[in-house]
Amino acid sequence: MALDKILNNIRLQVKDLDNILTIFLDDSIQPSVSDCETLQHQINHLEECLAIYKFQKTNKEISPSFNIHAKVSEKQSIIAETEQIIPSAKKTEEVSKPIAKKTEHSPDPHKNLPPLAIGINDKFRFINELFKQNNAEYNIAMEQLAGLQSWPDTELYLNSLKNLYEWNDNSEVVIYFNSLIKKRYH
Repeated sequence: MALDKILNNIRLQVKDLDNILTIFLDDSIQPSVSDCETLQHQINHLEECLAIYKFQKTNKEISPSFNIHAKVSEKQSIIAETEQIIPSAKKTEEVSKPIAKKTEHSPDPHKNLPPLAIGINDKFRFINELFKQNNAEYNIAMEQLAGLQSWPDTELYLNSLKNLYEWNDNSEVVIYFNSLIKKRYH
């Protein structure tokens, strides 16, 4: 149901995009700055919806909607509880599996990533400047970032936050925030 809603939203955005693109395709019309800004905004919004659609198709929900963030957090805690309940079943499976040689270059999909290291001063700066002084939204976003296991997923999530809060890519605080998050994966 939610997937159909997102798909309809994408279709509507493509139609809106088609309307503005006609201005850019007509050689006799020179697009204005506001036309360029409108096109850029529509493309960003379409990109965000496509990312959400892609993740929902792969049974992951990532979106700038914090209701969905809360659902993802609930799912992660249920998965963690389930993993705590069934550790003996996993050990039995591991014993029955043939031992495979691990190479040094094979990536471990469940590798333990270091926790996000954000100091108290930085936290308040991010809340005030990036999350519109909303501590709850900052905390939810940080929980989601801590739950992501790969840089591409994290980068996509950061882009959705950037679009949601209208962050400026050239802003010092945005660059610093992204660098702190990226350190976790390198």
